[in-house]
Amino acid sequence: MTFQIRRLALPAMGVSLLLAGCASSAPPLSFYTLGTPNGPAAASLPSLSAHTPTVQIARVVLPDYMDTQDMVLRDQEKIVRSDKGRWATRLSVGVTDLITNQIALSHPDELITDQPVPEAATWRVQINISRFDIDTHGQAILDANWSVLPADMKQPIVKQRAHIVTSGSVSSDANVASLMRKLVVILAGQINSSLPS
Repeated sequence: MTFQIRRLALPAMGVSLLLAGCASSAPPLSFYTLGTPNGPAAASLPSLSAHTPTVQIARVVLPDYMDTQDMVLRDQEKIVRSDKGRWATRLSVGVTDLITNQIALSHPDELITDQPVPEAATWRVQINISRFDIDTHGQAILDANWSVLPADMKQPIVKQRAHIVTSGSVSSDANVASLMRKLVVILAGQINSSLPS
């Protein structure tokens, strides 16, 4: 009986060692964000009141294949996933956060948020990104449209779109993250310019 147990245990140990060897040879994963939030210290911000205008940024809509934690490049029709890098959150969450932070920098006297608000926001911003590609040669393209919806139904709805093209190095996941951040910052600036004053 002891001999049979040993015969079964040896192959199981071999498989365990093989799996452990494979795991140790895999490159370590690095996790990326679209950048460090920058802005004034909370202590220097003006206090908010019940009459403070509120801009609510809805979660950005991305193509399904992009809205993951995978960092990807496009090689013509093929999507190539990085084996060493991942986004720290789903990409739509990171893009929404960066756009919100960038717009908030220009509006210190207003509440710019991507979180639910208890009352109707003065303006709601809905953003759809239909293309957000960086190819293996470093060309980066972002196509987006957005709407600014006022709480006051007498005011017009603002509708805009953008086609943004830039380029840069894609030699590392950090370079890819930096290039994607650049696209989103440009988009945030265009959205900010379309907000009613």
